[in-house]
Amino acid sequence: MVASIPNDIFQFSTWTAVQKGFSTGQPRAADLTSHGTDGIGVFEHGYLMLLLNRQAYAISHAGNATPAMANDRLCFAMVTVFQPLRLIEIARGTSMSYTGLEELLASTEALPAVGGMNSILPFKIKGIFTNVNLLLKNSTQKRQVKRMKGTLFGYRVPAWMESISGPKLHCHLMGVESDNDDLTTGGRVESFEAVVDPHIGVGKCGRFHLGFPQGEAWESVALA
Repeated sequence: MVASIPNDIFQFSTWTAVQKGFSTGQPRAADLTSHGTDGIGVFEHGYLMLLLNRQAYAISHAGNATPAMANDRLCFAMVTVFQPLRLIEIARGTSMSYTGLEELLASTEALPAVGGMNSILPFKIKGIFTNVNLLLKNSTQKRQVKRMKGTLFGYRVPAWMESISGPKLHCHLMGVESDNDDLTTGGRVESFEAVVDPHIGVGKCGRFHLGFPQGEAWESVALA
């Protein structure tokens, strides 16, 4: 087994395959922590996966987030031993927009030796997110949340890798909609208006490992 070096990414399957209907799961939720502490993915039943601090969560079609079952299998996963190289705290009471986040992660000036256009950057944000547009059920369902206090984890994917690893900001969010809410909700983030009082950690992938699915279901997907 290849050693898990911080911020190296272990990916199973490709984003294009998932978008074209590939749904045969192979790695289990219980297998994820052998390669990473944090990550995102899709279970074979269509639920989304968010791995935070070595705990995997399943996000249902309705957006409810619960701990994943150990034997649930994934048809797509990207995990890493997340170790931020840059920690960013914006002044209390200020916020950052989704576009601002894109610009931050692409900037070699704001993130010297980390930011840029051609590398995958894992990132984690804790804060209060407003007017969040969430995608569910393999991007076929949308849900808007006015306010969510939670944690976002994902990757800034360079354009040349989008067919392999997903959209420019490929990230999942999980949290609560009010301070008194017991129900944890989440989804894949399409956009948000702002994140207030954000705590941002950014890493940089040095090595990328891609595992191919095996079997007839994989070979029958028209990837090109």
